[in-house]
Amino acid sequence: MRKSVIAAAVAALVLAVVLVLSLTGAVVPSVQGVAQPNEPTRVLNDLNTAGTSLADAPGAKYTGVVTLTGSSGTLKIKVTDLTVTAAGDVRGKIQQGSNPTAEWLQIGAKTFVKGSEAFWKNEDAKKQPAGVKLDTPSADKWVSVPEAFLGIDLRAALRPARLGANLSQQDTQLGTTEIQGTPVGLIGETPDKRVDPRSDPIGVSELEVDENDGGIDGARRFQAGALTVGVNDGGDVVAVRGPIGKGFGGDTVKVEGDLTVEKLDMDAVRSTYSGISSEVKGAKVGATDITIGQPTGDLNCTNGGDCVIGYDVGNSTADLDGGTVTIRMETSFKKAGKEFNKCTTTTTVPVNGRGNVTCRVPFGAPADVNSLSRFTVTVDGSVDEAALTTSIEQGRTVAETAAGWAPAAPKALDAARDYNRQVAIAPSNYVYKIGEFGFDGRERDGTLLLVHGPGYDSHVLADGAMDPAWKGTEQLLIQAKDGRSAAGDKPVRMVFSESRTADAVRALLIANHIERVEVVAATI
Repeated sequence: MRKSVIAAAVAALVLAVVLVLSLTGAVVPSVQGVAQPNEPTRVLNDLNTAGTSLADAPGAKYTGVVTLTGSSGTLKIKVTDLTVTAAGDVRGKIQQGSNPTAEWLQIGAKTFVKGSEAFWKNEDAKKQPAGVKLDTPSADKWVSVPEAFLGIDLRAALRPARLGANLSQQDTQLGTTEIQGTPVGLIGETPDKRVDPRSDPIGVSELEVDENDGGIDGARRFQAGALTVGVNDGGDVVAVRGPIGKGFGGDTVKVEGDLTVEKLDMDAVRSTYSGISSEVKGAKVGATDITIGQPTGDLNCTNGGDCVIGYDVGNSTADLDGGTVTIRMETSFKKAGKEFNKCTTTTTVPVNGRGNVTCRVPFGAPADVNSLSRFTVTVDGSVDEAALTTSIEQGRTVAETAAGWAPAAPKALDAARDYNRQVAIAPSNYVYKIGEFGFDGRERDGTLLLVHGPGYDSHVLADGAMDPAWKGTEQLLIQAKDGRSAAGDKPVRMVFSESRTADAVRALLIANHIERVEVVAATI
């Protein structure tokens, strides 16, 4: 085992050398006889410098338009002063199509919108039982909505690390190509091996910048595939135009941005989190994703007495942690088809609770009586303040440790690159480094990721163990051990696309006494 650890250290050294070479790129002789990078490599180096600077930022602010295109058509979302932190928490303004502008907030696992009455009237309400409707939220109330409310995950698409790492488009431009060459890094015998392409960058160039030419902002302008990137004199990204990700429909939804970009420092991000805290803590919060159960009840009329109608009504939502739901019942009573009385009453029940709403009117002369009741529901929920505080503190911590991204040799196989893009925060041609160890990405909570795509199951034996004769088994063990050592007090997660492999690797780590490395399977 000691021999393998020494071999791993040598492999890590080789990786560092190869990464330096890949950044230097192809060279051509200068007139003085000194080797100089060729033009595509020089452009890629400059673009990677700008991209890494954005990826390392605690946060970024965006203004412009995000366009979603799918089978059902095109939707434009205007964003204004939209701050996205390194942890993927979001605060700013959004406008869907011609709808009114609304405030947008995402913190932890929660998503909120604050809009005018006109805004909510243009939004489709969740279907409720007949006779039940949700009250239109007031303009000063935050309302919890599903993460997919806009059709795009803004927190993923515009998270500085993801956008910065994607600027060069090198991983995407490789397409389905399998990269040939000598593997580099710790897991060179596995399906997630990294290989230096040893070729000129794909599809990168620098464009001329003229005033009023219709291009994007920036003293310099780069073209990477279909993406145009504007960079200022200081080397910071100030604008992007082109593909920035996918919508919640996956490959069926294309997402493009035409955005100005402002890199934020830690003071600005702290201010954003302070604003989120003051906005949401203690506030009454509505919810669109709430279900009102079918009201059940009966009508009871007594000769010479009263008619009493009562309904049992429940509600359920996963979006709120507490608070109340007010149910307003309006009932019309009829004899022989004619209304003889009506009443209105309200009751308050807990969020995710149930209660009875009852109304009483004089009955009068005996006759057949029927009634019609309608219910209006107002949600005054709340979020768990302790959980909100934890999310804010976690977001600050992730923002404070944002720096560490670096270009790397991409993964050789298309399936590995594709899975890496979907699970990690970055494409495979970037890693998040702690010391000399490169992780595939970071979760929003700061968990460090080691991502493993398809192809490992063939090395799992019939008894469910990893094949000890396969070199990749020892390499996975070394990767987990070295990753755990590099991470310090930060959590580490190995993610596999195949559940059988995940079970086998989990057992492998236990047998080798490697602790505090979570092993999970995630099917995308």
